[in-house]
Amino acid sequence: MTVNIMTLKDKVLKGQDRQLWLAPILAKVGYDTAIGKFLRLIFYYTDASIILKAWRDFLYIRKDNIGDKYFAVDQAIMHSSHSQVRELMQTQPQLRGNDLGIIRILAPSYLLDNPLSLGTNGNEHTGLRTVILQALPEPSQKIDFLGNLVEQSLLEAAKQGKLHIGNDLPKIILSILHQLVFQISLSEEEITASDSYIKGLALASLPNFINKYLLAILTAPKIRHRQYLTNRYKQSAKWASYFETGAQYQLNEHQIANTLFDMIHIAGTAGTSALLGSVIGVLCLDNDLRNDVVSEVNAVWNGKKTLDPDALEQLTILNQVILETARLYPPVRFVSQLTNEGGEVEIGEQKCPFQKGTRLLGSIFTANRDANRYQNPNDFDLTRNFSDILSWNGEGHERACPGKSLSIGFIKIFCLHLFQNYQWDSITEVKWDFEKVTAVTPNNLVLQGFAQRL
Repeated sequence: MTVNIMTLKDKVLKGQDRQLWLAPILAKVGYDTAIGKFLRLIFYYTDASIILKAWRDFLYIRKDNIGDKYFAVDQAIMHSSHSQVRELMQTQPQLRGNDLGIIRILAPSYLLDNPLSLGTNGNEHTGLRTVILQALPEPSQKIDFLGNLVEQSLLEAAKQGKLHIGNDLPKIILSILHQLVFQISLSEEEITASDSYIKGLALASLPNFINKYLLAILTAPKIRHRQYLTNRYKQSAKWASYFETGAQYQLNEHQIANTLFDMIHIAGTAGTSALLGSVIGVLCLDNDLRNDVVSEVNAVWNGKKTLDPDALEQLTILNQVILETARLYPPVRFVSQLTNEGGEVEIGEQKCPFQKGTRLLGSIFTANRDANRYQNPNDFDLTRNFSDILSWNGEGHERACPGKSLSIGFIKIFCLHLFQNYQWDSITEVKWDFEKVTAVTPNNLVLQGFAQRL
């Protein structure tokens, strides 16, 4: 085991040495010249080959041996402390690239040649954000609607006798968000195709030629599904209102439909299902905490009458559980933006040049566990001050997640129904995967003997 750890440490630190060597080369040949892009791509995949298999160790090896700021992937400057990441998030205005955290979107065909909303700037970004905010209601205003959809999904899980965190939660949320945002119902086959699209997002980090042609057997069905769904969105009862809003910002149908697709599939489903799965995992591990949450749920709702709109506000213990879970196991672990100009950055004890357009990455995971911000940062503690929590990208600025309220409210509604109306006999192992670059959640957890309470 020691040999493996030392080998990984050696690889990670040698990778940093290569990045340090690259910095002055790029200053000479140009960051966005053909040769500059080629060199960055080589280093991107070199780092990616390590970080995809051991992302947490990658982050901490560089942090512990280099400092709170270091190069990562394609000459991007990683910031790892709470104060640094918070400052990055609050920088306004921001220049964004078409990136998903550490993943560079090199295959626009996978997204139907539409940039992620995270990669837009100026009027386009403002318009897309306005459409997203319009599409996402306050959960208290849809508490019965969401509750009924959750109940239907849990009844289906009860028929199977189990609730599988990694397999079932994303499909449940995909179904519910499509009904909430577009008032359309997806078939089981369509939900499976959408789930497959999400799981194939890493394919978008490959060059477009490879993605579109050499891997067509993998990507073509996913791309066709995206095209099919975005066309279907335009036939929904709510499309006209979204288009009217977007048109005020000179957005076309393609931009609006594809942005709402990404909102549902990437931020909405992948993010919320990961956090919900982690909340369930935390409560499965701590019997006393789960009993406290169940008591609170029982005090707020008896499972029979209609839920009061203010019921979500009364779930104070569950709210703290969600916030602390989001701190320890953030579903979004990296935030990204681009520099407006070149300059010089100190990496370790070495000053290195960086060019205009260089990516600035913020590691939310390490920032959330920064001992300078949180006492005993690796402990689960409901008494913490979450006023500047970085999960959901903080609050009060243009980077803040527009779906935070709905995400937290949905998880509360799900837990209300789960703990009030259902039971299970046993669980499998609760384990968070800190190696593969997937959302941090106990994907293999299964609630066995899952059944409706009589």
